[in-house]
Amino acid sequence: MKLFKKDPRATFSLGWIVLSLFLFEFIRFLLFVVYHYVFASLTTGEILNCLLNGIRFDISMIALCLGPLLVLFNIPIRNKYYVKTVSFLLWVVLCSLFIFLVADFIYFPNVKRHISEEIIHVQSDLGFLVTYALKSALLPLLSVIALFVTGAYFICKFANKAIQTNMTWAWQIGKFVVLTAFIVIGIRGHLGFSKALGIADVYKYAKTSQEATLMLNGAFTGYHVWRKGGVDIKNNYPLDKAIKNTQELLLAKNEIIPDEDYPLMRVSQKQKEQKKLNFVIVMFEGWNPNYILPEVTPNMAQIKKEGINFTNGYAVGLRSIFGFSAIFASVPLVPGLPFFGYGLELTTFSPPFKNFADKGYYTFFAQTSLRHSYRLCALANYLGAEESYGWEDIPMILDYMEEAPFGYDYELFQFAANKIKNRKQENFYVGLFTGITHEPWTKTQERFFKFDQNTWEGGYKNSLYYADWAIGEFLKRAKEDGWFDNTVFVFLSDHNDHKAREAKDSIKENFHIPLIIYAPKIFEPKQIDYVVSQTDIVPTLYNLAGLNMPYTAFGKDLFDNSTPRFALVSEGVNVGIIEKDGAIRSDRKNIIEEDKDADNFDSAQALEKLLSLDKAAYELLQRNKWFKNE
Repeated sequence: MKLFKKDPRATFSLGWIVLSLFLFEFIRFLLFVVYHYVFASLTTGEILNCLLNGIRFDISMIALCLGPLLVLFNIPIRNKYYVKTVSFLLWVVLCSLFIFLVADFIYFPNVKRHISEEIIHVQSDLGFLVTYALKSALLPLLSVIALFVTGAYFICKFANKAIQTNMTWAWQIGKFVVLTAFIVIGIRGHLGFSKALGIADVYKYAKTSQEATLMLNGAFTGYHVWRKGGVDIKNNYPLDKAIKNTQELLLAKNEIIPDEDYPLMRVSQKQKEQKKLNFVIVMFEGWNPNYILPEVTPNMAQIKKEGINFTNGYAVGLRSIFGFSAIFASVPLVPGLPFFGYGLELTTFSPPFKNFADKGYYTFFAQTSLRHSYRLCALANYLGAEESYGWEDIPMILDYMEEAPFGYDYELFQFAANKIKNRKQENFYVGLFTGITHEPWTKTQERFFKFDQNTWEGGYKNSLYYADWAIGEFLKRAKEDGWFDNTVFVFLSDHNDHKAREAKDSIKENFHIPLIIYAPKIFEPKQIDYVVSQTDIVPTLYNLAGLNMPYTAFGKDLFDNSTPRFALVSEGVNVGIIEKDGAIRSDRKNIIEEDKDADNFDSAQALEKLLSLDKAAYELLQRNKWFKNE
């Protein structure tokens, strides 16, 4: 200890490591306490295992981020500016790590896992983040800045004590050996010869997703996903068997594979008559099916009664980009692949917008968010949309109390109605994405304050109430302009709302969404209770329109119940499958979570289906064998 007193740089270095580790453990403790319902199934032994092995992942990030600076700090240079500069950089890095951990903590209830693929998309929404920070989070932001400045002052002041260093060269060399060992072993997370710690390695120490979540930290998951552009977990299921199983699950009896090199591309042998129907797909932002109630959403409640209501509809993921990919391209974003807008578009997809346009349909996509948000407008163009529009293109109509960070639904629907009215083609195929129901809740107009705006649920209900009114006005325009009777409306959500999932934390509830086909002049009202997915939209609309061309979709017609129905879902580094009698989540090797709704639910069989679907999707997308573009 006397040596440490003589060498304040060694003392400070140890202090940096201990402080960093304390902050990581503090956030883990808060996560466990505040979101205890997520970890309620863990035993005391499992919790202790998470806390102990969690240090392994914490030190990995501390060694990676602080280690090189600690080496620089311990170089025996006696220049005060050098010492203070490195000390300041250490403080900046530590604060950045802590801010990221806090952001992960705040984000956690949205998806009940740590930040992963979101880190790749954040650059698309920097404008929103800056606006949110300067408005809704201004006081916390100022507090963080004040704390940072104060801390930086004292850090630089204390650094004065570390300017002088009179230790022997043997001591100095010993320090660098220890620091090097700390960096290498810390990043690797073990003393063996295998690869350094990755996200998938958590399942060497955890048996369930709850354990894995408590063991990991947001800085670790965010960094590794950002570094690789996606997660990296291997599925060892045989590819040929996976493709065969997937074909059996997806293909209808009258469909064939025209090219064996593209084993999921299909075409119907049945001659179809071209039906002169219009199609409007409305992807809601974060709607929960449990809130479609007469007192909250009277229009949608009536639509649910008059339409075809799929009570067991499921999203493929918990982010909007997952919903867009599934609904408009029938593509599942399984872990390990780059995302749409970040490399996946280099793969050739069958383009629904283009296929409808080739048959004489007027096609366009519009969203309430800015055009660059998730790059959805560009992706819609990639899928063949003749036109795409964002918030910059949509004229304001109403006066609102606040500026909505993700735009206004009423203006979107009226803009779309005007485009449809002024079309040159007889028929149209339109995709719309709403945004008012995205947090933070926007105060629209006082007439929509039916519930207490100051509570989370009240604000959510008021947003739904406004959105529902906008839908009603859209349908009025459809009737007034003469295209309602011949139009099939598809209403569904991009994902469930996170707060509403807290009451029932299960695989099914996490992904449960509303899904309604509404065309009262074409279909009789009906309730369908079997499992359906967002990926089923494309094949359904192809069949309704009578399109008879090769296409690839990771779903099947919503009305086809000839084979068992399922929904493939992705959540962070894990995949899952939802069936009628239960659901499982897997790390691509074993079952890590199971929801059993009936005694006859065969989890082993479900796992084989899941591994087959995941393997087929991943390999065919990665190898660009998804669709053959003639």
